[in-house]
Amino acid sequence: MSMVYLLGAIIVMLLGWIILIKKQLRTTSTKIKDIATRRDSNEQLTMDVASPEIRQLLLHVNELLEAKSKTERQFQSLNKELRETIENVSHDLRTPLTSLSGYLQLMERDTLTSEEREKYSLIIKNKIQTLTELVENFFVLSKLSNEEGKLRLESMNLSDFITESVASYYEDFSRKGITPELLIAAGIEVNADRKALQRMVDNFISNMLKHGDGPMSIALTKQNGKAVLAFSNRASQLTEADVPRLIERFYTADRVRSGNNTGLGLAIIDLLTKRLGASFTVKWRDEILMFTVIFK
Repeated sequence: MSMVYLLGAIIVMLLGWIILIKKQLRTTSTKIKDIATRRDSNEQLTMDVASPEIRQLLLHVNELLEAKSKTERQFQSLNKELRETIENVSHDLRTPLTSLSGYLQLMERDTLTSEEREKYSLIIKNKIQTLTELVENFFVLSKLSNEEGKLRLESMNLSDFITESVASYYEDFSRKGITPELLIAAGIEVNADRKALQRMVDNFISNMLKHGDGPMSIALTKQNGKAVLAFSNRASQLTEADVPRLIERFYTADRVRSGNNTGLGLAIIDLLTKRLGASFTVKWRDEILMFTVIFK
């Protein structure tokens, strides 16, 4: 008889256990449904049960909920970035177009002298060139962001390449009244894509010419067996807060003050160096801004 009572007690306990688990599972199911329909929820499931199988199940469900939460945060971040990109692109296209429209209206005046017409024609030409460069940068940035297009790596003499590239900007430096200090070590070889490297150097020098307000230097050395390329110039208009953000696309320290400059050049350099397997750093000390690329 005692055996019957014992079996009966065990059956009652098991039934109670099963009823408890079913109740908790129903509650958990309701919670999962609730969490799944809510945004920005970091809530996770908990259940005080002894069953290791159910605890393992809850662990996997919580991992899925965390992944869902992370995906939602990434989507919101990308969505915000997309909106900001559209706003910035619209701004950067509208500014030169509005300026062009104004100068074209001036050109229609019959009272303009030949000197004034020549002056405005040159301004319009420069604005068109700015627009062309802007659209090209948008295109390049889009391709690099999506990792489109293969780089063609080849062994090349970086010393000769930098020397020739800088020489091609002789007139630009002369117009600014600056002779950059060149410290180019001879015979330094790297594996790189020639077109990507040319765009990087062009963007560095363009940035120096547009925003540098003092002595400029370009150095190529070899440190610990690696080629180190550095561009530096005085940049008194910067602040400590600007420096970490300079490589952000569309960020420019003078955007608000001048309404010019897209801030895409350094963002393109950052993406190109990553594609080349190189590192890119920005430093600012004693009003001297230095960009450094270390090739692998």
